[in-house]
Amino acid sequence: MAIRDDIFALLYAADDYVSGEQISEKLGISRAAVWKHVQALEQEGYTVEAVRRKGYRLLPNGIRAVEIEPYLQTKWLGREYQYLTEVDSTNIYCKSWADKGAPHGAMAAADLQTAGRGRLGRAWSSPPGSGVWFSLVLRPNISPDRAPQISLATAVGVAAGLRELGYDAGIKWPNDIYIGGRKVCGMLTEMRGSMESVEWVVVGIGINCLNKELPPEIKDIATTLALASDKPVVRAEVLAMVLNKLEYYYSMLADEGFADIRREWLANNITLGKRVNIRTLNETFFGEALDMTEDGSLLVKREGGGEYTLVTGDVFFA
Repeated sequence: MAIRDDIFALLYAADDYVSGEQISEKLGISRAAVWKHVQALEQEGYTVEAVRRKGYRLLPNGIRAVEIEPYLQTKWLGREYQYLTEVDSTNIYCKSWADKGAPHGAMAAADLQTAGRGRLGRAWSSPPGSGVWFSLVLRPNISPDRAPQISLATAVGVAAGLRELGYDAGIKWPNDIYIGGRKVCGMLTEMRGSMESVEWVVVGIGINCLNKELPPEIKDIATTLALASDKPVVRAEVLAMVLNKLEYYYSMLADEGFADIRREWLANNITLGKRVNIRTLNETFFGEALDMTEDGSLLVKREGGGEYTLVTGDVFFA
């Protein structure tokens, strides 16, 4: 990994092609080894032009720290950063990191997750070099009963970041991000604490970016930024813009409470007023999504009469 990072740094800093011979001499490795590491960078999602008698030139679209930095405006979020070429799950990684003392705002991102997960334990497709898969460690000074508000603030921040980049992003309760009626981003929030306090919260976020084709089982319900628009998708810019907005909304939640987050969520939701299919552990029913309550629950009018307050469960458009 260290040699690959060195090759990446050489190519990233260069204004033109860098010959295999130059890289070989600089790093003390064979030209065959250089080629092997270049191929590994391509597997991470980078495009490396290889031209005979000229060498290699990097067309960056990754999420290493040096690529994110030009776009990043945060003070504390994402400043402690672990970049991983491959991991089972960034949430699993960050939970372990949090237990070892990771600071508030620490972030881990990966080019490939082999066991990415969404809400309710569902698998999350995260092929190499195609999206932005990352998790954040937060240490909020809130009571455990308010922890779900972090998930809603995250949805507001991600949607705001994508809108800043020109995408018409909306929120489906509680925190799925949709573009053009299809899901482009999912989240998973996990917490450790006691009855009285929160030790840490890990927020996992997956944004589909570059894929032009999706697995058959999700192609009718999911989308990617590349499919949603003709504009070029720069993954580092996407990640940084989302982080910029997340820091703003996390700070709003900490300093001013949930009311302003709720207003932002309501202004950008695509759920209310829709006919929905509600699925909980105990029942399934149809109704109309009426409102998000002051604590973040979803108020639903049952088709058979009466109202239901959904705290945990699935919402599908019917």
